[in-house]
Order: sequence, then structure tokens, then C-alpha cells
Amino acid sequence: MFFCLNRVRHEPVIYTDIDTPGTPKNHILFRSTFLNDTNREQEYNLKAERRTVSTCSFSIFEGYTTEQCASLELEVPLPKCVVEASTGFRREYTLEQSRDKQIEEELSWSVESNIKVSTKYLSF
Repeated sequence: MFFCLNRVRHEPVIYTDIDTPGTPKNHILFRSTFLNDTNREQEYNLKAERRTVSTCSFSIFEGYTTEQCASLELEVPLPKCVVEASTGFRREYTLEQSRDKQIEEELSWSVESNIKVSTKYLSF
């Protein structure tokens, strides 16, 4: 009779070295227990693959604004009254430019194992 007890655990990455950021502590990705209670040797082939994609995006904005104002005020003093007139205009011009860049890196790895379990043996 053959039993294969499999447990798959995905644990979070733990960063222990603060001085060297980005260096993860080793951790278990996959764990299996194989029980062979037969009279023959058993053999297993396992393959684990992982793919990680990192993306960094940034934007640079540049621009300027120009403004022009003009006004005219006219005051005419007349006997017993004052006449005032004014006019003006204002113009504003804005020019903006942005540059975007995105950098993407991909890390792929795999490991392949050939596991032989002897007769009447439990393998971790």
C-alpha cells in the first residue's frame, strides 16, 4: 500500500537584515512527506517553479506659466462730478510636458528533485 502525504505552505518573506534591504531570509516553499509501506523502492520526480515580476514606474513633469496683464484707467475731473473709465485684459499661457518611464524585471527559477523512498520507510 502507498501513501503520499502532501502539505503545501506558502509563508511570507521575512527580511532580517535591515542594512541590506531586499535580502530575504530562507523559507520553505513546499514540503512533502512520503510513506512507502511496500516491499519495493518508490521514486518520485518533483519540479517547483516560481516567477516574480518587479515593476518600477516614474513620471517627470515640467512646465511653465506666463501671464500678461494690461489695463488703462482714465479719470476726467469735471465741475461737480468726476468721470472715471477703466479697461483691461489678462492673458495666461501654460505649457506642460511629462515623461513617463517604466522598468520591469522578471526573475524565474526552478528546481527539480528525484526522490527515492526505500521499502518500509518514511521520507520527509
